[in-house]
Amino acid sequence: MAEFLAIHQSDASLLACTLRRLAGKVSLGGVEPAAGVGFFQSDDVLLRKRPLAGQKPAPEKLAEGVESEAALICSGAVGGSARAFNEQMTLPFRFKRWLFATAGQPDALGPVRGALLKGLPDYLRRSVKGDSGAEILFFTFLAKLRDAGRLDDADVDAITSARALAAAVGEAERAFEQQGTPLPALALLATNGRVMTALRRGHPLFLGVIDGLIPCARCEIAEGASDLDPRVNSHRKLRAAMFVSGPQEAPEGFRELAEGEILAVPRGLTEIEAL
Repeated sequence: MAEFLAIHQSDASLLACTLRRLAGKVSLGGVEPAAGVGFFQSDDVLLRKRPLAGQKPAPEKLAEGVESEAALICSGAVGGSARAFNEQMTLPFRFKRWLFATAGQPDALGPVRGALLKGLPDYLRRSVKGDSGAEILFFTFLAKLRDAGRLDDADVDAITSARALAAAVGEAERAFEQQGTPLPALALLATNGRVMTALRRGHPLFLGVIDGLIPCARCEIAEGASDLDPRVNSHRKLRAAMFVSGPQEAPEGFRELAEGEILAVPRGLTEIEAL
């Protein structure tokens, strides 16, 4: 079962500290054939994917050495090659500056792949690489951004991206209805490194917020650490929004999203907005 952990935070250099705070408290599910990490550095969108070789995915290990204000850590793969490592089929997906992940049973989107593919603009259709319905759902989201004239807009606002994600899921739901079956249980997330949007449709999804990262076990900063320590100020100012999917007890500091809830995390990590 594919799962994800997404982090959007104010200080790229403290990503490892945030992951250390979450270690052992959030789960990316059981053993999967592969895992991937997507992150942002300057104008680059980078991917790191690898087989898990029978190991449970540990977010702090998968993203070891990564410094980024936004990171998407995924377990699982999609499509016909999901049982063996295939980099192209391993989550997350990327197109231009956008990263995308789906949690739950992404292969259950297969029956509507053809219908969604027909609805894509030609140039987006030509960019599809795999055979999964999950990838086509991502490209449907991109098509909705294009319809709004914001696909190539680095400053697209979080609400617009949330509306595009909701509209893409609506397209999938209508395609399933035409086949007489319901939309499978999903949790979805998309980010361009500046804004992040997440949606729950049947699969558990949790939101956590950090406002100050003191104490920090990784940097050995105690609760009452002196402000004379230059590391203390950056840790004290850190703000982060985090989404984790999957059936688990709500981790400390997280709340479970309601069914159908869509949240948009804006640039600057100001107020998280509901669509």
